[in-house]
Amino acid sequence: MDCTIVVATYGEESWVDLAHTRAIPSAMAFGLPIVHMHADTLHGARNTGLEQVRTEWVCHLDADDELEPGFFAAMSRAAADLRAPAVRYVRAGRPRAATMPRVAGHAHACDAGCLIDGNWLVVGTVVRADQVREVGGWRDFPWSEDWDLWLRCHLAGATIEAVPSGVYCAHVRPDSRNRAPSRETKLAVHQAIARANGLIS
Repeated sequence: MDCTIVVATYGEESWVDLAHTRAIPSAMAFGLPIVHMHADTLHGARNTGLEQVRTEWVCHLDADDELEPGFFAAMSRAAADLRAPAVRYVRAGRPRAATMPRVAGHAHACDAGCLIDGNWLVVGTVVRADQVREVGGWRDFPWSEDWDLWLRCHLAGATIEAVPSGVYCAHVRPDSRNRAPSRETKLAVHQAIARANGLIS
């Protein structure tokens, strides 16, 4: 697959060390171009990394996560502009079964239309690089910034496909930026993203 893997880190140098011990070795197994970018902000690192992408596709990988074997073989068989993997959460070293994410509160298998309500695509969704550029790249939100990007792609007409045979392995850290915010903080950010994309006034 004509894809670049972008590993973005920001802030403390410990994230750079983690990227070199987990995300980057995982990415190297696929023999694809890898870009590692460190910056003051996460969206800044991702956008600067995107500037170096010369392939048709891009896959973003967080420093503490991994792509499981067969990931890109599965993605190459899909047909959509955004190819959404399953996720396997690892808590305290114990991996769980890989499942397709769902929007909070949704009991059904999610599709593109569900993005209006919330996010079901992980950061490692494989997407056409030009699609990310056309919608303005990554924006600065303290949480769920990937929902903001996938939502903008959807609203711009991108097709989305679930690819359950491709697995993104997410290592859960209770103090991470995605887990630590309070319910009230997450709700406020959710509303800010919805407002920024014209879903609410």
